[in-house]
Amino acid sequence: TKHKINLYSHLIMIPKKMQLAWLPIYGFLFRLRPVHFLRSIAFALFALCTCNNLFASTIIDLERQQTITQDQLISVLRKADFILLGELHDNPYHHQIRGQIIKQISNKKYSIVVEYLLADQKVKFSGSTLQSLEEFGYSPKAWPWKIYQPLFEDIRASGLTIYGSNLERNISKALFTGGALPPNMQDAYDKSSLDTSAKRQLDQDLIDGHCGKLPAHYLEPMFKVQRLTDISMAQVMIAHQPAILLAGNGHIRRDYGVPQVLTSLTPSRSKISVGFVEEEKRDAKTLSDLHQQYDFIWITPSIKREDPCANLHFGKSQSSK
Repeated sequence: TKHKINLYSHLIMIPKKMQLAWLPIYGFLFRLRPVHFLRSIAFALFALCTCNNLFASTIIDLERQQTITQDQLISVLRKADFILLGELHDNPYHHQIRGQIIKQISNKKYSIVVEYLLADQKVKFSGSTLQSLEEFGYSPKAWPWKIYQPLFEDIRASGLTIYGSNLERNISKALFTGGALPPNMQDAYDKSSLDTSAKRQLDQDLIDGHCGKLPAHYLEPMFKVQRLTDISMAQVMIAHQPAILLAGNGHIRRDYGVPQVLTSLTPSRSKISVGFVEEEKRDAKTLSDLHQQYDFIWITPSIKREDPCANLHFGKSQSSK
């Protein structure tokens, strides 16, 4: 008919080897209506572009202040007892890349320790990946599934075991009401106490992370919650070593995060911390500062986001005044 689409017409623009690879796909797409066909092509092209761009970003060895390849990083990671992979929670590139990293080093039976589940949760898959995670406390609202699905599908495909590591909520609540540290964490807290410089930096980052609006009386309990969260993550990693931690960039910092706890509790074990940052952080001063925080950084494309401070209020909201 007049509107019939020749699905194979533009194969002539593709090398023969790739044509053969695409033929089964075209056989399926041929049965779709034109509008569905176009949507499928768009999705396929997006997926291909995404996969190809995952590793087109820059990886920097901060110790040497030089760019390295993906293969060089993977080679270093395979030798570590503990691997810590950071993230900006809302950047999908970070989750896709980390899933690919895990697939490449899964021949060594690491445990996967995650921030997204509470400590002592051990995931057993049955049915869909999301349903399985939800059974063990995963919240697709807190950790949007659209962003995190590629990461968890890659973990599941790797056959590695997932363990939760986040701090129990009742501990956080107790600290904010003046409660004592849990007895099973007190010793680790004492052994991994921060030096003056690191404590000052963590305090400032907590204030900055809450847009400068954090009430002064919240700082001490929030500091303790952050430290105990890092201790909880470190304890799970130690219990299930060798281990890979998946958590926000703040948790994997060498100066005051999980690596600092691991060094204090298991000094003989090797650890590698990889921070994930966006293109806007590429300037020389930032790279120099990051040397104190991570062993390597992976620079990815930036994403657009709304101002996180615009609607952040403590106590009564502006609309209630």
